[in-house]
Amino acid sequence: MRSYQGVMARERIRVLVVMLDGFGPEYLQASEMPNLKAMIARGFYKTVQACVPTVTNVNNASICTGTWPATHGITANSYFDVDSRQEHYMDRAEMLLAPTLFERAAKAGRHSALLTAKAKTIRLLNAGADITLTAEAPEADWVARLGPAPSIYSPEINAWVFAAALVLLTTQPGIEVIYCHTTDYPMHMSDHTGELSQTHLAEIDRWLGRLVDACPDLVVYLTADHGMNFKRRCYDLNRLLPERGVPIHFAMSAERDPYVKHHRTFGGSAYVWLNEPADILRVTDALRRVEGVEEVHGRYEAAARFHLHPERIGDLLVLGDRDTVFGPLQRGLEDLPRTFRTHGSRHEGEVPLAVYGARVDHTRWHECTHNVHLLDSLRLDG
Repeated sequence: MRSYQGVMARERIRVLVVMLDGFGPEYLQASEMPNLKAMIARGFYKTVQACVPTVTNVNNASICTGTWPATHGITANSYFDVDSRQEHYMDRAEMLLAPTLFERAAKAGRHSALLTAKAKTIRLLNAGADITLTAEAPEADWVARLGPAPSIYSPEINAWVFAAALVLLTTQPGIEVIYCHTTDYPMHMSDHTGELSQTHLAEIDRWLGRLVDACPDLVVYLTADHGMNFKRRCYDLNRLLPERGVPIHFAMSAERDPYVKHHRTFGGSAYVWLNEPADILRVTDALRRVEGVEEVHGRYEAAARFHLHPERIGDLLVLGDRDTVFGPLQRGLEDLPRTFRTHGSRHEGEVPLAVYGARVDHTRWHECTHNVHLLDSLRLDG
């Protein structure tokens, strides 16, 4: 947020941005994490809101550009081509309409690196980065240095990403800005009290301690893209609405991405495209009668309320309650197993925001409301 006193451009600082995928506040509260909690005690901390839909690409782009989806243009993990009636992943750099942190750094003469567990993050956010690395498909020199990367469907892959960050901090002093993005696979598999969660976050905390110890003047900015909740029902709106006598052109889960083992593409928000503009009242009424549908917003209402790009969303935005998700099924409704966890609704909106090593003006506390404000204090080019 712009209220921070910040780190001035004349100071040759090193910055670590940590985007802990799926790291809701309950994970922090339930885990010891002594290194992170010591950093919080000496720095700035607040629970803020993620951008809606609460899916990774929307929030990763918001954090990395410091702008709302209305500005950077990423409104889901996928987009729908109305003409071809095809879904495509929304993970190409040319779709991003705002400059990245790495482009800001380059403009200020700073070198940067993007390190991530997920390959889609490289495709989306790579503009301006001097070094890019995805643990999902690492280059041979990184494998020679760190060993083979663990599976994308494992908690160990996150430690591998932080090990790469430590290499850069200790061997390449010219890299002054590092952005680390983890995977939320462990959060999909375990709630905050589970053994997997506790083990995973303890390991992340150890790596945070190592990184700060290796670079004592390191400035750390940390937040998340969304939280996580158990879900008990999924609707396929492409099947459900016609079954109820209300045909639509198409419905798409905003969570749709390649990592189907995480969530089967099911998420707590969906976009609906109508056959005709005149259908809006009938479809909206039908949606509001579906158990578990919490909110239905027209295109421009949704854009205004949630800072979305109106040309990159459906005619309607549908939000589920805490128990409900949307996605492709063999029938209109499926009851989900008790272990199923995912995100995408407003109920996964609370996320931590922490700043360590930069001075903060606490009198402007109220201005920091969302994860999009994380890097407002970073003055690389000021």
